[in-house]
Amino acid sequence: MRASPKTCASGRLRPTCPARHVPWTSGQARWTWLAAALALLPACDRPPPAADPGPARRVLSQTVLSDEILWDLGPDARARVVGVSVMADDPRYSRVVGLWPPEVPRLAATTEGLLARAPELAVIASFTAPETRALLTAQGVRLLEFASFVSFADYRRHVRALAGAVEAAPAGEALIADLDRRLAALAARRPADPPTVVSWGDGYAATGATSFADIARAAGLINLPEREGLSGHVPVAMERLLAWDPALIVIACPATAPDDPACPAAEAAFVASAGVSATQAARDAGVVAVPARDLGSTGEGMLRTAELLQTRALARVR
Repeated sequence: MRASPKTCASGRLRPTCPARHVPWTSGQARWTWLAAALALLPACDRPPPAADPGPARRVLSQTVLSDEILWDLGPDARARVVGVSVMADDPRYSRVVGLWPPEVPRLAATTEGLLARAPELAVIASFTAPETRALLTAQGVRLLEFASFVSFADYRRHVRALAGAVEAAPAGEALIADLDRRLAALAARRPADPPTVVSWGDGYAATGATSFADIARAAGLINLPEREGLSGHVPVAMERLLAWDPALIVIACPATAPDDPACPAAEAAFVASAGVSATQAARDAGVVAVPARDLGSTGEGMLRTAELLQTRALARVR
C-alpha cells in the first residue's frame, strides 16, 4: 500500500487518496461559516424529523463506494440519484468512470450546490467534515454514514443499508450473493501451503485491520505484517521488507486493469530496485502489481485483488 495511513474523501484508505491538506478557499470559508450559523438555529426553525422517514426519492452520494453501489443496484436506484461524488469519474479511485450521465452533477462536499439538489438522503463517510454534516442536518437532510471500509463485512453492511434506503433490497441481496459466491470459489482454491505476502508502497505496509488483511485471508495467503502483530497502515522500511522476504510482494500500479502495460512495467521497475532482485518474490515472479483503485477499494475491488493474488500465487507452485 502507499504512503500514508490516512483515509481520503473518496471513502478509500490510503494508498490511493490524494493529499487532503489544502488551503481553504474563500468559498470553503463561507460554506463553513454558513454551516456553523445554521447549526446554531433554534430547534423550532429546523424541519422536524419524520417519525418514519421511509424510502429516499432524492439521494446525494458523497463517497466513491456509494457512487459504485448505487450504480450497481440498477436503473430504479440510479433514477433517484441527484448527485455523486466529485471523484466518481476519477480512474484512480472509481470503477464507475463515465457511467453516470452528465446531467448527474459531480459535487464536492464543500460546494453549496449540495443543498441546491434538494436531497432527501445524503450518503456520507465517518470522516465527512462536521460543517457539511451540520448544514445537511439543519436543512432536514437524512444522513446515511459509511463508517468503515476495511472488510467484506463492511461492504455487505453498506450495500444492505443503501439498498434498503432506495427500495432496492432484492438488487442489494443479489450483489451480496455474487460476492459470497466468488469468495466461496476463492476458499475452494486456497493454496495447500499458504505463501506469505506483504502489500507495500512508498515505505508503508498494509498490516492487520486493513482491507488488505481481508484480501489476503480470502485469497488464502498469510499477511506477514499482520502475523508480526502490526495493525493498520504502518511505516516499514525497505530493509525490513527485504528481511521479511515474503513469497509475494504487492504493489500498486497506475492502471484500471491488471493487464494494462503499466502493471508489468511497475513490477519490473520494483524488481530492479536496490536489494529487491535477491528476494524470493523477485526470483519467482512473486511481485504483483495491482490497479491502485482495486488495492484501495472496498467490495468489488477487494474481490478482484484477492482473485488476482490467488491466481498468481497458484501459478508460482505449478
